[in-house]
Amino acid sequence: MKKISAILGVCLLASGSAFAQKSLVKEVDRDFKNNPENYPETVRKLTPAFTNEESANDPFTYVVPGKAAFEYFAKKGIKAQMGQNVNKKQLGEAPLQGFEYLCKALPLDSLPDEKGKIKPKYSKDIIKTIGENYTNFQNAALFLWEAEDYANAVKAWELYVTLPQNPTFANAIKAPADTIVREIYYNMGIGNSLCQNNEAALENFKTAIALGYTEKNAYDYAISAASQLQNYAEMAAISEQAYALYGSEDNRYIGFMINDLIDKKEFAKASALIDKYIAEDPNNAQLYFVKGVVSDAEGKPEESMAAYKQALTIDDTNANANMQYGYKLYQKACDMDQNETSDMKASEYNEFRSTKVDPMLREAATYLEKAYQLDDNMTDARSVLRSIYYNLNDEENLKRVENM
Repeated sequence: MKKISAILGVCLLASGSAFAQKSLVKEVDRDFKNNPENYPETVRKLTPAFTNEESANDPFTYVVPGKAAFEYFAKKGIKAQMGQNVNKKQLGEAPLQGFEYLCKALPLDSLPDEKGKIKPKYSKDIIKTIGENYTNFQNAALFLWEAEDYANAVKAWELYVTLPQNPTFANAIKAPADTIVREIYYNMGIGNSLCQNNEAALENFKTAIALGYTEKNAYDYAISAASQLQNYAEMAAISEQAYALYGSEDNRYIGFMINDLIDKKEFAKASALIDKYIAEDPNNAQLYFVKGVVSDAEGKPEESMAAYKQALTIDDTNANANMQYGYKLYQKACDMDQNETSDMKASEYNEFRSTKVDPMLREAATYLEKAYQLDDNMTDARSVLRSIYYNLNDEENLKRVENM
């Protein structure tokens, strides 16, 4: 009998614990209803109920804080809109917590009872509550953004744009217009970027673009995220879309496309692509510069020089074309000096230098000087100029360049 009594005592203890936790949930429910603005402090009282086996499997344990979180947001949100001082991070997190609690309650509400029957008690009310508070996910995201909690802001926006497609809640929610959704995906991408989640950022920017968000920044941020991921194929694909809209004002897009093909050693495709764009815009100096880059990558120096020269004919202020054309002239002069003078006598060599090599070096210097003048970040131009003036024994210019 002692053994039986001991077992009975344990059972009574366990039953008493479960009863205590269920009573706690009811007590907290009354506290929420009396003062919903105390939600953040009051919800902590439920911690034991979340861990007790009996109460943790009772949907009511989660329905109570779930509904309270939305009620708290409604009350405090009004005060925030009136300019009163509120904890915006705490406020913005409430709908996320409410959704999480109610989603935990839903499957528990559909478990069979001891007779094997399924009798949902709270499900309709849960779905109704989420439907009625759907727009609060957008408002919560804005509060979280102001609080610089970008990760949770993205979570709130994600619920706002995805819940209308969720079959559980679709009938309780009116989906927002695509014009709103695409802007939100763009905002989500910014939030991802601020959290350095480049993979998610790239996908959200791409979704925004696919839904018709065609602001230039969307393409630029998407390319930046792809660059951080070293996903050059994505950079090229997005650049192709961007070039159609903004190619005339931003020549980087064609560069990203061409670089991807060069990296893949698909020179024929790269050449065909740049020729296509040149045919469409024959007075675009940057396109000829890119054509020169392609020819350089193919190992065709004469063709690259011709392309750089054509770029300068159209626009002599193109810093990149000045740099590359000057450098190619420098290389050509050095090659002549090295490859064509081995059998020359001293007098012949001096003549060759003064009439062939040195004039080409001086010509190269004019382009490199201009490149550096146009863009003083081109330190390579300054390095080559030092070499040129050293080879020309031009001490005055050598000192000047070294002091640039």
